[in-house]
Amino acid sequence: MKISFEVQNFKAVRFIGKEVIAGRKNHVPELWKKILNDGSNEFLQSMPERVSPIGDTIGWMGEYNPQSKEFTYIAGIFTKPDTIVPNGFSYRDIPDCLMGIGWIQGNTSHLEKGAHAKTEKIMRENGHVPDYSIVGISLEYYSFDKYANIKEDGNNTFTFGYFLPCKKIV
Repeated sequence: MKISFEVQNFKAVRFIGKEVIAGRKNHVPELWKKILNDGSNEFLQSMPERVSPIGDTIGWMGEYNPQSKEFTYIAGIFTKPDTIVPNGFSYRDIPDCLMGIGWIQGNTSHLEKGAHAKTEKIMRENGHVPDYSIVGISLEYYSFDKYANIKEDGNNTFTFGYFLPCKKIV
């Protein structure tokens, strides 16, 4: 497994998708299965306001509740900031911020496991720390070309992105 790191000036987007509460019970795999099979993803991908590359999907994580140890997880896409949210979909606005991205590569599609800690570690090694003062989220980024469209036959390299708002260590 290989990880690289970059920092981007992330431009504001509206994130639109389907949402579940995750925590004691992990409903995220069923959410992805549902959204990828019930037409929701195709609908989102066809939206004219979509700004994430065609086919790419993103998992939004935020609104962590320390008492219940639960958080909101939304599977969806990035759209223009003023996009009208279709019926039956959830949204969250992500403001302009400095975004640290851990690009994790490996020969399995299960790269999300431990991605938060790995990204935080390489972020610190590169002079940055997580910064939740602007927006308290993290994002799982599944590129269609480098992740979703690859068939797992043992000779593949999957690339998965983990996005964390960050700031430079002073």
